[in-house]
Amino acid sequence: MPVIEELAPPPAESAYGRESARGPHGRQEATAILIHGFNGLPSEMSELGARLAARGFVTRTVQLPGHAGQLRELAMATWEDWFAAAAGAVGEALARSRHVVVVGHSLGAALALAVSAAEPEVTAVTALCPPLRMRRGVVEAVGVLRYLVPYVPALRCDISDRRASLHRLDTLHAYDWIPLRTVHSLFRGLALLCEALPRVRCPALVMCASHDHVVPMRDGVEAYELLGSERKELVVLERSYHLVLRDVERASVIERVSGFCASTVFAETER
Repeated sequence: MPVIEELAPPPAESAYGRESARGPHGRQEATAILIHGFNGLPSEMSELGARLAARGFVTRTVQLPGHAGQLRELAMATWEDWFAAAAGAVGEALARSRHVVVVGHSLGAALALAVSAAEPEVTAVTALCPPLRMRRGVVEAVGVLRYLVPYVPALRCDISDRRASLHRLDTLHAYDWIPLRTVHSLFRGLALLCEALPRVRCPALVMCASHDHVVPMRDGVEAYELLGSERKELVVLERSYHLVLRDVERASVIERVSGFCASTVFAETER
């Protein structure tokens, strides 16, 4: 199970008055598992990871199978592979941390929700632009075209920020081409996610973008509505496109996510 980056909180006192994220027996107090999107790279989660570390979390960023080598590796990857990687990272974190939060973007958001539905010990989950049903006709078209057109060009980076070059968007795509058989597997996984969402019980934050050209905003809204969590929050971004962690509202997104995770974890700790 590949984990490419781990950040520990600084030794100095955090905003919550803690000197470290370790408990009295050396056990980590709080770990955040970060999961990137489809055809994405762990670097898309780096700013958020740094902010969570500053708030007292040990952060671990998962590199999903098929996203770190040759294009043929992505063509062989499946929803089951991605779920196993995410669930494995969460399981390891639960074994050494008192609290574990899971944060994902796009495909990573879907996986974060799926793992939270399967693992009741997860403390909180945040889903950024989670896909669910996608756009009408796309799922059916991919089901047919995968036999005729093995690969299609990757979508351009969906971002409204005209200063995109400042954020090294060229590094956010793993490949220039996408295997449709892998997209088909993703869509099959999303069908399973629809059934699993009512089993999510931990506090949940869902953020979606009204001008997202990759994942429809309604997918995020429906995911929020299906969640079984007693405490759940929905935020709709009005100026961002799909890449919300790199777009014009990235600062507020990072603060909202890190604040939600910190308030959930440390409020629970102090009870």
